[in-house]
Amino acid sequence: MTRQSRQTVSPARAAAVRLFSVAALAAAGLVAPAAAASAASGAPSAVVLPAANFVSPHGPYSTTSDQCASCHRAHTTKSSALLVDSAPQSKLCFSCHNGLGSTLNVATQYSNPDLPPNDPTTASYYTHDATKPTVHILASSDEFGGVTNRHTECSDCHDPHEGSMVLSTSSPDGTPWTPAGPNTGTSGLAVTNGSGTQAYTFLDGTKQPITAEYQLCLKCHSGYTKLLPKDPAHPSRDSLDAGAEFNPTGTSFHPVEAAGTNASPKMALSLSGASPYKLWNLTTSSTVRCTNCHANGLATGATPAAGDDLAPHASTNRGILLRNYRDRGLKPNGEVYADADFALCYLCHTNEPFATSSTTATNFGGHFKHLNQIATTGSGGLSIDTIGDGQGNAICSECHFRTHSTATTTDQYRGLVAFAPDVEAVNGVLSWTSPGAGSGDTCTLKCHGKTHNALSYP
Repeated sequence: MTRQSRQTVSPARAAAVRLFSVAALAAAGLVAPAAAASAASGAPSAVVLPAANFVSPHGPYSTTSDQCASCHRAHTTKSSALLVDSAPQSKLCFSCHNGLGSTLNVATQYSNPDLPPNDPTTASYYTHDATKPTVHILASSDEFGGVTNRHTECSDCHDPHEGSMVLSTSSPDGTPWTPAGPNTGTSGLAVTNGSGTQAYTFLDGTKQPITAEYQLCLKCHSGYTKLLPKDPAHPSRDSLDAGAEFNPTGTSFHPVEAAGTNASPKMALSLSGASPYKLWNLTTSSTVRCTNCHANGLATGATPAAGDDLAPHASTNRGILLRNYRDRGLKPNGEVYADADFALCYLCHTNEPFATSSTTATNFGGHFKHLNQIATTGSGGLSIDTIGDGQGNAICSECHFRTHSTATTTDQYRGLVAFAPDVEAVNGVLSWTSPGAGSGDTCTLKCHGKTHNALSYP
């Protein structure tokens, strides 16, 4: 028995419930059959519903006031905000967002049997877990400011009264992506950047709406809140200030707040080239969304549009990543290169310089050698966090340790180059000199047992 069937339902509301099922939406021509199938499978997709013949339980409420009773009760409430179900909020939300009441099947994303066990110490690596009761107040009340109160109730990212199906956009090219419709009305942070500094302003989502997707993410993932303590033994697990990382005054960064600093012809080729995992067609002046990388793992063959509602609810890839990225476990002697290890990178970049010996689409001619042809002399372990470790072919994160930017590293170079903890200094020197795109690069370091003493690359 559905929640709606336990109350008196008006004819208009009953019609809305019927239309809100996946099958009925497809039959009525409100969604494409492929979109309905995608929603039923739990794969992320954007479903645009015509306002003329669709009644949403989230509003508007001017002529259908009984819609409020789908979620609220005045006298028999079981939770805060007069909700009809007890905490967590997801119990109520999943009563519709399960592929039956709504085409947006969020419940399936959290119940995926391939997700790792919900160990409290690792759960956040794979989910923004909305299935646990938390100490939560209204998102507009700045509950994360300066404190450790990390949780992800549904309304931390969604205002159920203001949400829509509007897609995210970046216009003109090079400006930050706007929030997707389901995030409309929620709170976030505006950031004012200086040279290596940033100041935050809380946006309550109503009087001060967020205007960029990343502003929602900064509410939890920046120095505005109290970040989790760092682990000196495992720097790769550190929780970092994303506001500092994406500061466009930095040496090198992925272009979230502003276009990147590498506008070279080689970078243009890297972005325009093909790969087995290519989804996003970017240019050197483009910006990217947080959810271009951090989103539900895609079903095989799923190809969302750049502005789709790509929700970072849960993923079988650590880091809630859209595709796999091998960034901690080093390769043992004899393990060969595999595109799948770095599939996340190939959502945007061509795999050509890494899978073949061609140097057409890279400013650094040594990529193929490092990922495929290391004649290893290393005898260390396999942890990127342990100095001297490394036995076989390299992985991307040994030279690009912080993929957001180089802002939180001591060695800050262009091209997102910052060396991982396993890389050793030579006579106290750890450096990479790169005069410019297409010029000779020089390394001084020891990696995988190999000493590079001002070693030059073409």
